[in-house]
Amino acid sequence: MARSPGVLVLRRVAITALAMMAVACADNRTPYPTAADAAAPSCVPDLDGALEAGELPITLGQVGYWVSPAGETRTVDIAGTVDGRGVRTWDFAADTAGDDWTSSTISSVGEQWYAAEFPASAFVIREGDTDRIYRKDDSALWLLGIASHDPDPAAGKTLLAYDEPVAVVRFPIVPDRAYIATGQVSLGTLNGLPYNGEDRYEIETRGGGELALPGARFSQVHRVDTRVTVTPAAGGAGTTYRQTSYFFECFGEIVRATSEPGEPEADFTNAASVRRLALLRPDERIEP
Repeated sequence: MARSPGVLVLRRVAITALAMMAVACADNRTPYPTAADAAAPSCVPDLDGALEAGELPITLGQVGYWVSPAGETRTVDIAGTVDGRGVRTWDFAADTAGDDWTSSTISSVGEQWYAAEFPASAFVIREGDTDRIYRKDDSALWLLGIASHDPDPAAGKTLLAYDEPVAVVRFPIVPDRAYIATGQVSLGTLNGLPYNGEDRYEIETRGGGELALPGARFSQVHRVDTRVTVTPAAGGAGTTYRQTSYFFECFGEIVRATSEPGEPEADFTNAASVRRLALLRPDERIEP
């Protein structure tokens, strides 16, 4: 079977953002909800240098993001800079007028058309027309599969369940860890057609630092690099792309940058997509 262009599109968003507590706190280097919030946070960053499973809470609902427009390449500084204190910093605070505000919905797998294919404990993160199905335990965040949100979309339904769960994030997240995870799809459906193949995730956690977003600065952020190779069982060589995510305790993934296909450098400078946690609502945004 020839490789469908839809394969890479689906995999590009396979490592999802899990920012569960999106609140603005412009003057606090370690932001969390203030007394003005309706409820006290169930998870407060302790800045101990390790992001444990309990510091990546899963909460059903919606989270807002600023996302670069589709088809527009962005210049990014993945490596960051080291300031006078010797601290590595990443600046994603620019208020880019062309970014789109979007939301990601987290829901129970039991609400979905493909629920019978996955354990009842799984949860689903929807981005656009694509769902990613996960479960989480104390050892890892496991990707179980990918599906079209609708059971009968115009392009044809997609259901790609891995034969075995894939650990896309291992806990605790600490600097200088590297591991490889492989997902096999044996009886999949992609855009209405049969599909099988292999996805290889090469994951490396880098050193920490500080990261600035519009409205907040986060300290002790963890950089996680993922190199994904998608290889259909038939259709020639695999396609590779890179993704760099920045995680913060209790907020999850606050920034994600995805490279163009075939990018050779871990510190790539041209991103096919940049996604940032939206700490300000669209009506609060200050246009440059």
